[in-house]
Amino acid sequence: MSVTILQHSDQLVATIAKQPVSTFGTHYTKEVALFIARHLNKAQGWAASLYLRTIAEGIGCTTRTVRNSLRRLEAISFFKTEFRKHAQIANWNLASVYRIGSALLALFRTPSTKRPAKSLTSSKQKQSNKDHAPVSSSVDKFAMFDRKRVNRTPEEWEASQKASQEHNRSALEKLKALFGRGQP
Repeated sequence: MSVTILQHSDQLVATIAKQPVSTFGTHYTKEVALFIARHLNKAQGWAASLYLRTIAEGIGCTTRTVRNSLRRLEAISFFKTEFRKHAQIANWNLASVYRIGSALLALFRTPSTKRPAKSLTSSKQKQSNKDHAPVSSSVDKFAMFDRKRVNRTPEEWEASQKASQEHNRSALEKLKALFGRGQP
């Protein structure tokens, strides 16, 4: 199994969706994990701020089921939960913060670790391998993600990001020129 760098929450969703239900204990626990993974934000240190009732409504169960599922997910180190209360009002709960746990993080290589040596396989062979790779229908059934985004290499991510930034700069220059506040 090749270890990839965690770049997008879609990678987490795909990884969780591929796990058997037995990993989680119940179907609802897996659904809670998928729901939280869809909302994790890399800019916030792989954290999501969600109310229990939001998760319950999102997957169609009760808040008690969500609480039990969260206990299981914490026990297997998939997520860490920070329950928050209002400072002045004792019975007022704020949205809890969910962070990626050590078990999920271990499935991905962090940017600080060494990268494996480049493969000697030709690009044509790699494309051929992609064309003949089996498609997992169970992943599509449980997870909504962009397959192209999940399979990108770090170099492709950087190129895509640079292209987006250039496009944004160009659009900004056009807007400035349109409103007479800059030179095209």
